[in-house]
Formats: sequence, structure tokens, C-alpha cells
Amino acid sequence: MNATSWAGPAVVADRPVTLEPFDPNGYRKRVLAAVDRRGGPDTSDAFELYDIPVDAAAAGTLDDAAVVARIDEVWGFWQRQRDHPKYRLLVAELVAGHDARSADLRDPGRRRVAAVAARAVREQRDAARYQLLDAAIARLVDRHGGVPADKVEGLHDVGALAGLDRAEVSARLNRHRLLPAAAAPAPDAAVVGPERRRQVRALLDEFGRLTGATPPPTLLALLGLDTGAGPEEVGERAAGWRTRARELPPDRLRVVVDELLVHVADLLEAGPRAIAGYLAAVEADAADALRPQVRAAVLVEDRLVAEDHAHLVDTGVEAGLDRAAAAALVARLAAELGAQVEPVPGAAAPPRRDPAPALTGPDLREVRRALREGRPRAAAAVLGDVRGLDGAPGTQARALAAQIETVVAEAARTWVVLDSARAAHRWVEAAALADRLRRTASDVPGPDGRTVADAVAEADGHVAAADRAFARVPSGPPTERVRALRQVLAACADHAAAFEALSRGAPPAAPVWVSAARDAAGAVLVLWEPPAEAGVTHKVERLTPEGAWRVVGRTADATIEDGGAPPGVEAPVYRVTSLVDGRASEPVRSDDAPRAAAGEPGPGGPEPSRVRAERGPGGVVHVSWAGGPAARYRVRRRRPDGGWSVVGRVAGTTIDDGNVPPGNLPVYEVVLVDDGASPGDVAPRACSDG
Repeated sequence: MNATSWAGPAVVADRPVTLEPFDPNGYRKRVLAAVDRRGGPDTSDAFELYDIPVDAAAAGTLDDAAVVARIDEVWGFWQRQRDHPKYRLLVAELVAGHDARSADLRDPGRRRVAAVAARAVREQRDAARYQLLDAAIARLVDRHGGVPADKVEGLHDVGALAGLDRAEVSARLNRHRLLPAAAAPAPDAAVVGPERRRQVRALLDEFGRLTGATPPPTLLALLGLDTGAGPEEVGERAAGWRTRARELPPDRLRVVVDELLVHVADLLEAGPRAIAGYLAAVEADAADALRPQVRAAVLVEDRLVAEDHAHLVDTGVEAGLDRAAAAALVARLAAELGAQVEPVPGAAAPPRRDPAPALTGPDLREVRRALREGRPRAAAAVLGDVRGLDGAPGTQARALAAQIETVVAEAARTWVVLDSARAAHRWVEAAALADRLRRTASDVPGPDGRTVADAVAEADGHVAAADRAFARVPSGPPTERVRALRQVLAACADHAAAFEALSRGAPPAAPVWVSAARDAAGAVLVLWEPPAEAGVTHKVERLTPEGAWRVVGRTADATIEDGGAPPGVEAPVYRVTSLVDGRASEPVRSDDAPRAAAGEPGPGGPEPSRVRAERGPGGVVHVSWAGGPAARYRVRRRRPDGGWSVVGRVAGTTIDDGNVPPGNLPVYEVVLVDDGASPGDVAPRACSDG
């Protein structure tokens, strides 16, 4: 008998369920990737975000302490991912909403109610996500008595249209009988390696973004040539491009053009054999893009209808093939699947039909055209309501509806990120995001009603103004040059050339000392004495047991709290680096010997150091430090909520604190009180190690 069944809740309550150990890498792949793909935290629930099993939470079988510990572990992981190149925007949203999202999870009663609601929402969401896949599987089972093995990959493609991964589709397929089928022949091997093809594609896409035009599909299209061009024509066009490239200013566009011309020389100018190899690579890329589309198109009817045939040939032409090569490729891919191919409308004399057939659904070619042109709302208007469509047209229409929904949701999230970049004056990033909207969702307005064209014009205008301001930066006195470069970055915070020019100066001063100690709640408080230079931020890192350094965060303050530190009695080792305009100081570690700041007396003066706190009889904490016996000091205690409570002022190097609650010793701070100090002077201070 199952001891964890619903028949025995009293037994389960006595033995609460513990959580599996938190796996940061697994969490990044399972949770962050899925939430980012769906569109952000609002598409998820607190149980997924904090990696807590919703079924156990709904049953009330989770250990409360384990849940709180998991929340703290996940929050600490988010803190460490703030600089992640892919998920930093998502993590920033998660950190900002941490208190509100975790509140229900910390209370057992509210957690159980929230789990029941979250499970219901998930079931509704899964039903909608699986609708398209279940319909395709049902048609195959009705037709074949099971799922043919050669249709499985096509079903994975159908599931991907609704955001399902391979594991989710496979779990659905396990409910049905799998029928054997012959393996499809493997596609021809590409002549040019996949890594180089990716490099060329990335450069062509960036060229299109920088010039504000549609990215050329191939290097031949970049030169204005078709696929029949010979080495002589390629050489003439490439020579003209090199001449014009030398006239470009030394910016990113010049770099991209130079790199593209290197690929032109290697892949096209080397002779007819090289051109043939490059065209084979273009065809291989087109085949990789078209194969899942062909598989999805022939999945149910086992034939490629004329309408889909025409659309796929057009897609091949857009990928850089000539029309004959695109048609041959589509026919070959359909033949791999054993599907019949209907001729493209207009390619031959039309067969005789009954006059004026009635239209039974939307014009799917027009829907696809609108999507290719980056007009998803127009595509949705043409598509209309697809719930009543049957057969192959209905399957294709529902797939298009899911694709439109994905594009619009991604556009909405892009607008949010664009507005964030706009508010921070990151105009280069805003220009890239606006250009993405122009290419993929030009008819989706922003939250405030702004059009994509307005966003493109605004961002491009600010980037152009920053370029002009950078060109006017003087090369004379360093002070004037730094001031001018900072003005450029104030107007355009991510102007790469200005940031690079500013980062070539002398490094900033390092922190004078770094201290790390645990507070009563177990978190680690890291403090340091910053340099006197203005505009300094600090990067804080923690030494892991493996010997690597992990970033805790960046701050302009002189303290940071690390809630993700591993448990233990002693605090880990930390290091702090001063950053100014991209320049970094030497890092200072918390286990380094304290150094005297510039202009301050060395060891033996009244500055406090080596602060110790010891609990004595009756719970009184005795605080002592090294300093001047006649100097006056102010002593503060760190509270569990992160604030400070003044213990007292004393002339000497000891003080007793009788108001300390039981448990771990708090952190104490000792500050030298100098009545003759000027406002703004940094008072010497030191902290205990908790």
C-alpha cells in the first residue's frame, strides 16, 4: 500500500517531504530557459520560479524549513546571475519581484492555497499548449491505427510550434502505439563547415541591422550577384566593395564589412570550385530550415499541397537559392518523406476545375506573407477564427495562429526591454531592439502607443548624435577629453567607442580594506572602505570551495549582503574591485592584511582594527578592538533586519553590550570619532567577524 496516498494524510503530515538538493545548472536549463522562452516571470508561478514541487505543496506535505531554505537558495542564485549574458534581464525582473512572489510560499496555509490555484492554471495552460499536438496525433491514430515512426519528428515540429520541448512531446507519444517505418535518407553533406556558415550568417544579419536594410541572404546577394555569377564578376564586385570599405569611418560597420570581404575572398574568389562549395553550403542551410516545415506540411495528408509547395519554394528563394534550385530542394525533401507533391500554381497549365469554388477558410499564403514581412497583427486579421476549420487547412491554420501568438508575445516583451534601455539611455541596445521589432512585429505598438517606426527613428537619432559627439571629442588635455567622453556616455550609455576610449586611462584606487562577517540570520555582510575617487562602483566576488571566484553583485555603496553564501560558522573569503569607466583596480580580499589609505597614518594610530566580540556571563557581549586608548569611538550593532543600532560612545578600546538576543553573535562596527574632521571625510572604521 502506498504510504503517500491521499488515504493517509495523518501519516504524511508526521513525515514531511524534503526537497531535492538545489542544482544551479539544472535550474538554469529547466526553469530560466523555459520562463524566458514563454515570455518572462508573468507566464510562470512562484512554485516553478523557486523550484518547489506544486503537487507536494498542494498536499501540504512539504517541510516548512526546507521551503524557506529553497527560497533563500534560489534568491542567492538569482543574485549571482545578474551578469549572465542571456538571462540578466529576466533575473533583474525576478529579483525586483522577489518579496511579493515569495510571500505566499513562506506561510504554510497561504502556500497550500496558492499551490492549488497554480496547479489549476498549469492544467489549463497545458491543455491549450497540447491542443495542436493532440489533434495531429488523433488524426494519425484514426488513419494508421497508431503513430508511424516516420511521423514522430514531424510531431516534434508541431509540438515546437506550441512551445513544447522534445521530452513533453515524447511523453504524449508514449500513450499511443508506435508503428515501424523505413528510415529516411540522410541529407547531403555541406561543403563549408557549419561553424563558418554560422559566422557568415551572423555577419550578414549584423550588416543588415547596421545599414537599416533587409539582411542579404548570401555573400553573392551582398555583392549584388545571382547564383550564376562567375569568379571574374565576383572579383570585380569585391574590388569595388574593398575600395568603398576603405572610405568608411573606423566603426562597427567597417569591421563587419572587412570580415565579410575576408569570407568573400575565401569562399567565392578562389574559383568555380569554391563558388560551387559555397552554394552547396547555402543549400544545406536552406535544407535545414525547410526540412521541418516540409515535414509539418505533409504530416497528415502525406502530400505537399500546391499552396504549401509555393510557400516553401518562396522560402527557399529568400534563403538565397534561385527558384529552380529552391523547387528542386523542396521536391527532394518531400521525396525523403515519401510524399506526393502538387505543382505550384501558375507553373503549368491549371487543371480543369468546377467553376467558382467556394472559399472555405482564410488565405494562408497571405497570412504567411504578412508574417514574413513582420506584420503579425495583419496576419491575425487575415487568419481570423480558426477553431471551426477541419482537415489539413485547419491544422496549418492553428499552427499559424500559435506562431502569431508567439511573435506578438515576444514583441510585447521586446517593448518592455526596449523601454528599459530607453530610460537608461542605452540607445545602441534600444536601436537593436527597435530594428528587431521592425523586422518581426512592425505593426505591434508599444505599451504607450508608440509605433515601431517612432522607436527606430528615436533610437537611431540618439546613436547618430552620440557618434557625432564622439567625433568631436578633443585629443588634447586628458581632463577635457575625459569630461567630453563622459558627456557622450551620459547621452548614450552603451556607446562602445566612447567607453573603450575612456577605459584606456589609469586604473582607480583599490579599496583600503575588506571585511566579511555573518549576521544573526546567517547571511554574510561584506563591508569595505572605498577610495576617495568619485563615480566608483564596486564588484564583489566570493571564493568558492572549488577555488573559483563567483560574482555576488555590483554596487556604488560600501557594503553588500550576500544571501546566497553557503552555510557555515565562518564567513567565506570575498574580494572587492573598484571600477570606474571600465577601468578596474587591483582586487582586495577580505583575508588580506588591512592597508592604510593615502594620507592616513599607518598601524599604531587611533584607527580601530581587529574588532572582537565575545559573549560573557549572563549573555553580555564584550566588544574590544585595537586603537588609541585616549581616542573616542562609536560602536554599532548590526540588527537582523540589516539596520544598525548604536551601542554607545566610549573613550577607550572596550565596551559591553547587554541587549543582544541569544544565538549567533551579531556584527559590530567601531568608528573613530574625530571632532575636528570636515564634513564628507571618511571616518576610519572596522568590523568584527560575527
